[in-house]
Amino acid sequence: MKNNDKKTFFSSAYFCESCGMSSRNHLRTWIQEFMQLFLGKMSMHMFPRSLEQIANRILEYIFLFFGILHLTSEFTKQNIPIRTYCLIQEGEKRGIIFQAFQSPFGFMNYFRMRIQGKEFSFEGLPVADFANTRDFSEIDDKARAKKRLMKGNFPTLQSRAFWFFQKNDALRYGEQTGYPLVVKPRNGSYSRHTTTNILNKEQLISAINETLAYSPTFIVESFLGNSFVFRATVIDFDYVACVRRTPANVMGDGIHTVQKLIDIKNADPDRGDPDEETYTLFKIPNNTMTEQLLREQGYTKQSVLPYGKKIFLQQDPFIRLGADSDEVTDMVHPDTMTLFKDIARYFDIRVVGLDFLCSDIQKSWKEQSCAVLELNSLPCIEVHHFPSSGTPQNVAGKIIDMIFKYYPV
Repeated sequence: MKNNDKKTFFSSAYFCESCGMSSRNHLRTWIQEFMQLFLGKMSMHMFPRSLEQIANRILEYIFLFFGILHLTSEFTKQNIPIRTYCLIQEGEKRGIIFQAFQSPFGFMNYFRMRIQGKEFSFEGLPVADFANTRDFSEIDDKARAKKRLMKGNFPTLQSRAFWFFQKNDALRYGEQTGYPLVVKPRNGSYSRHTTTNILNKEQLISAINETLAYSPTFIVESFLGNSFVFRATVIDFDYVACVRRTPANVMGDGIHTVQKLIDIKNADPDRGDPDEETYTLFKIPNNTMTEQLLREQGYTKQSVLPYGKKIFLQQDPFIRLGADSDEVTDMVHPDTMTLFKDIARYFDIRVVGLDFLCSDIQKSWKEQSCAVLELNSLPCIEVHHFPSSGTPQNVAGKIIDMIFKYYPV
């Protein structure tokens, strides 16, 4: 797609700033949400995990036999999720052979690996799910994960989940809980259709409607201000990598205008457009929030920033809104490192991402206001491999170590 085509795409009525993709995608996300909630609960209560794995394997062979799916080693970084690409690069160094499943509609997020003559299939990342006792749907469901975190006495924020037909209940809950608030989808990733720092009823109504465009279920949660969002990835209950997400920003050099500084940062080849799936960093958008924050800080796009002056161009530290992802693993306080590992053990999951909120990652979590926001059983490990600053962490390599430890080869 050419640059002028992208400009048309971004200004199109079909483009959704919260998704970073066409708003026509919303029907698909609604359907996925229903499937995750209902089928996830059915599988948790009706079928043993061992039976699920056998059934999946049988279906896999049936689809391959009838040509509905086929396996190929001919894929590129553009064909598959970047998290899996990072893993494959590391695995091939250790002699693992990978193939991707492909349907008539394109590549799937489903793969097969061959280790010393034995084959294993996995979705996204090989997470040794056979070695875990808990159901993954509990982990990825923000409401259920929050209840379990509270039961384990881990730091959380007050919240409650609602369905699309419970808007009035959600409004009453928000008023009773008190502002500021956050509204977000019950499932989903990349903070799509999430609204933070909601200050009044009108903003709460707007935020609920914004989330319902994406998902039939949503969460109303307390908002913790003056803090940063950190993404920690824990591998095998022991290894932890951590990045800090900073809202989109530019740093003044005393020469260039704000607009030119944005253009320079967006020209970074490591930053893509929000509809491109092969990037871990994205371009800073020129939207209404950019204009609003510039006005509040006393600048315009034509202002020349003083040298060393940093200004923020988005309110939220969302990756698809041009946020920075700074590697801070070496800065994490030992108590907080232990907290991340304890959560992974409590949920009995050997590969997990945690979104953590605090003001100072170098300070113990016990000595500041903080909260675990959510968990992800299929974490975006690529953020550690390609940070905007700091030393990259080889999380994929740690997963490969875990494969050789747990998989029966």
